[in-house]
Amino acid sequence: MRTSHTAIRRRIADEKGKLTDEQLFASPQFAAYLTDIAEAATGRYRRKSSVKTYWDALPHADIAHTDSRTITVNAGNFLTRSFPTRSLKADSLLGIVGHECGHILFSDFTMLETYHQALSGGRFYPREPEGLSPKQERSLNEIKEFLEEKDEAVTKALCDIAHSLVNMMEDVYIEGRMCDAFPGGLKTGILLNGLRFAEEMASVTEEIEKQHHEVAIVANLLIQYAKTGDINNLDGYKGPYLNTVYECIPYIDDAAYDDDARARFDAANKMLLLLWPYMESYIRQVKEDIKNGTDTAEAELGEQLARTAPLPGRTGSPVPGKKGKHGSGDDEDDRSQLQQVLDYEDGRLELEKTDEIGEDGDGGTSHTNDYAGSGYVSQAAEDMERIMAQLAEEAAYASYEQELSEELQAESERIRYGNAHRGVHVNVNRMSYVDPAYMEAYRKVAPPLLLISKRLQKQVSQILKDYKDGGKLDNLPLGKRISVRNAVRNDGRLFYKLKLPNDRTDIAVAILVDESGSMSSSDRITHARSASIILHDFCRGLDIPVAIYGHTEYDGVELYAYAEFDSIDNKDQYRMMDMSARSGNRDGAALRYVAERLMTRPEAIRLLIVISDGQPAADNYYGTEAEADLRGIKKEYSAKGIEMFAAAIGSDKPNIQRIYGDGFLDITNLEKLPVNLGRLIIQKVKNLYAV
Repeated sequence: MRTSHTAIRRRIADEKGKLTDEQLFASPQFAAYLTDIAEAATGRYRRKSSVKTYWDALPHADIAHTDSRTITVNAGNFLTRSFPTRSLKADSLLGIVGHECGHILFSDFTMLETYHQALSGGRFYPREPEGLSPKQERSLNEIKEFLEEKDEAVTKALCDIAHSLVNMMEDVYIEGRMCDAFPGGLKTGILLNGLRFAEEMASVTEEIEKQHHEVAIVANLLIQYAKTGDINNLDGYKGPYLNTVYECIPYIDDAAYDDDARARFDAANKMLLLLWPYMESYIRQVKEDIKNGTDTAEAELGEQLARTAPLPGRTGSPVPGKKGKHGSGDDEDDRSQLQQVLDYEDGRLELEKTDEIGEDGDGGTSHTNDYAGSGYVSQAAEDMERIMAQLAEEAAYASYEQELSEELQAESERIRYGNAHRGVHVNVNRMSYVDPAYMEAYRKVAPPLLLISKRLQKQVSQILKDYKDGGKLDNLPLGKRISVRNAVRNDGRLFYKLKLPNDRTDIAVAILVDESGSMSSSDRITHARSASIILHDFCRGLDIPVAIYGHTEYDGVELYAYAEFDSIDNKDQYRMMDMSARSGNRDGAALRYVAERLMTRPEAIRLLIVISDGQPAADNYYGTEAEADLRGIKKEYSAKGIEMFAAAIGSDKPNIQRIYGDGFLDITNLEKLPVNLGRLIIQKVKNLYAV
């Protein structure tokens, strides 16, 4: 199966156009990209981190979480999917990663745990709130009475709401720290998510109509303010909920960016006192749950409160901050700019066809020639294009490999294998997806093998270069043209000839490796694999077309197409790491298939090299009958221009020599297997070109 670079580029472009958001953002490549960013952010403070991605577009799916080392991001979360363009979606995911990095670096997990344990035990941490308004004093006294009575429902309700408030304050703090420390893509993503998060929240009126818990309504308004510095009240609600929010705002402004976590906990406690009058309905539901052994109230609250990423559950200390507060007022300008971008992008509507002409308005068209853009440039757009190109390339190669596999199998079904293989099924295996484990295994063994390949290449590289470049070949003993300048020579080298440039070599190589069970003895399969790796690199380095197959027999003949003449995905070297000692060997069928593959090549010299440790041994195929079949195959294809050689690497060398005759290669020292086979190819190259 042959293709052109133009066809591949076209296929890659087609695959790129078909990529879905899920394929892009949940891909290992995008996760690796996010990991690089997370590692750069946390590595600055000597903290380690990595990113995993997955896709879950269900309505209440998680956004992200971290265990303080691994950040797990749901790329299909509602927030990211709400953005209208891929570049904005990519920035959103950057912001989510930035948020989780903020927790890893700046959250004081030990103190957070202390706060929740204290409140669960009926006391405030770090201390009982002080400097309260009369309203807060009344709430504090009422709460203390319930806590002294050890009212389980009240304690549970207080803990639930307090958790939401503390989470909100912690999110604001760590995002402020991240925006200060990383003013590029991470900051942009964090601010974008904050704006979109607030926009996606239901309005106060909508929440009231849905009969949400009052405390959830107020808490959501606070979360909205904390995320954006503003409250989206487009329906014009006026009432006590909004008044309570205004009472809470100073606590957010004063404490949310304070490096001392205790200041944030104290502010959360004071806001909790202001929210206490709205908790009646929630407490009543909690009491019902306690009586019935259910968790309806908690589940309802979880659905009603704005969805945020959970705080990590672990112990540990934050990275120290500078003195003072974080989260500068400069963010307001950035938020304003990003809001313009969102307004613009969201304003794109699909074209609507109409049969009517409007009666009102001036109609017509206009243009603005001084528009300079919004000033927004996606931080992730360029990287995303690179990842998309990589994914498209992999998809194109995978598609090509699938077609190649189908072609190889179809070719096996067209071949007439002869009476000795009547009724035997030949199956061709081609690894479409190459597992990274094979790549890693190759990288461990390849370096010394590739050095051998490079040394072998040097012996013929100049010959092949001269052949490709063309030009005048002088001082030849035979020829049709006599050089006048050489007429005085006494050695008879009077002739010359002109060679035209050639864009390809004129030799092709196929290698067939015996993968019978006996190849496990004395590391024969390991040496065969090493030789295959060397010869593959040797041929590719010299632009010699090469195919490498392995074969064994189970119920039928199993062929393994490790390297193909027309392979384009540059992963054949990794495929060879799957070469193994397996079962029996029906050499004749495998040999005929590879010979037919070699027959498709246009090169003048076509070499077929068999690496084997013994004669055939398969069901109803062994002894003199098998030998006769192989001798017949060698004779048949020799007449068709295929030169066959058998490298005998086991103790069964006399039988192999009897079968292959002048094509027999006695490889006594397995360490010299690749060098000996390389020299065979080198000699053929010299015979072809050095004349």
